[in-house]
Amino acid sequence: MIKNFYETILAQSTPIGYGGIGIIRISGKKTKKIAKKILNIKLKSRQAKYTSFKNKKGKIIDFGIAVYYKSPYSFTGEDVLELQCHGGQKIIELIIKSIINLKIKNTRLAEAGEFTERAFLNKKIDLVQAETINNLIYAKSENTIFSAIKSLKGSFSKKIKKIISLIKNFLFKIEKEISFSEKEINFKKIKKIKKKNNLIYKKIKKIYKKSNKSKFINNKISITIIGKPNVGKSSLMNFLTNKKSSIITNIPGTTTDIIKEYININNFNIEINDTAGIHKTNNKIEKIGIKKTWNKINKSKIILFLENAFDISEKNIYNLYNKIINKKIKKKNRILYLIRNKIDISKEKYKIIKKKKYTIINVSIKKKYGINKIKSEINNKINNLNKENIFLIQQRHLNLIKKTFKEIKNINKILKNNTNKKNINLDIIYFNLFNSQKFLNEILGKKKFTSKKIIRKIFKNFCIGK
Repeated sequence: MIKNFYETILAQSTPIGYGGIGIIRISGKKTKKIAKKILNIKLKSRQAKYTSFKNKKGKIIDFGIAVYYKSPYSFTGEDVLELQCHGGQKIIELIIKSIINLKIKNTRLAEAGEFTERAFLNKKIDLVQAETINNLIYAKSENTIFSAIKSLKGSFSKKIKKIISLIKNFLFKIEKEISFSEKEINFKKIKKIKKKNNLIYKKIKKIYKKSNKSKFINNKISITIIGKPNVGKSSLMNFLTNKKSSIITNIPGTTTDIIKEYININNFNIEINDTAGIHKTNNKIEKIGIKKTWNKINKSKIILFLENAFDISEKNIYNLYNKIINKKIKKKNRILYLIRNKIDISKEKYKIIKKKKYTIINVSIKKKYGINKIKSEINNKINNLNKENIFLIQQRHLNLIKKTFKEIKNINKILKNNTNKKNINLDIIYFNLFNSQKFLNEILGKKKFTSKKIIRKIFKNFCIGK
């Protein structure tokens, strides 16, 4: 059922400035009345009409296209009118001013994201799809666009709805068991409970893994080059970016702050960071630089750890990384390359050694031995991510999926650790399931589970006119 908002809203939908076309959108109960006053023509739903746009006194402001969408067959679910005029900013402002000057009761300028908010409240889209629209507008790469389209079509929402349906069914069975069963739960019933929970567990685990990947794919992938001073970090940075971003000298500690560059690999937005060398120092400026390096390491997906080949063997480089870096990293799911540079000095040949947790590459950046392999390795890793069918996801969704996963895992623990199989606490299982359902419904923006404050906060991030 379409909700009747008492106010009719209007706004410029195209960016402020000058262009070929300017679009003004009007939505609400007074749309037809406004159309009659400024167009003075009969409008049929979903038909474009070339006409003049007039002010209160009947003076023509501009000529353009008017498209009317009758409720509920519109983006917002209400009566909607879109006016396509010439793209001069003054013309657009004059048309909006003329509509406001009509002084039609309960007509006002729209707030940020209000058209999409009405579409959501009228159940034309769910909250995931609404958030995706905003991300589609601000997309910086092809991957963001393609994964956003998947979410807009409802692929992510469908997966969430399927899990909610399984949880609902499970809740009903548990509730029935609590209410009507006076006897102890037999082994067959426990087996059924385990089976149902395992099915939910597998599905939520799968979506949790995809969501983690989606988070960095749809924003940017951060690559950070780290190591002690004078191991070739700046030279590698310049090679990867094909720019002379970093100053190269033989003096240790030349880079005292993070140098950041952006490149595009396989349609991914890649941030590459050259960092201050990690070492013990009393220099205040160097200490600040090293602190920034640690922060950047913790935010990076790919780490390139450089060492001088003549200082460390292939066998010991991971142990050194583990001792200096790995133990201090908060999140462990990194793609790690251990690069032994300056093999021209250590008199070694180029080599690549692939391990389960990391890859070792022996190179000489100065002599250009093997350095193209570093680039191709990174390209291949990113290309593999590109092949995955990943949807667009927000941090809000990820947090709620994490909470859901925790609740379902807790049920697994109860079922696994309970030694007295006839005395499983169904009340706790019911509570865990209810919370899971609540968190997943909050992702979709279901009214019962999502506060008005959260909804308004989401739509305030939208532009006016959307």
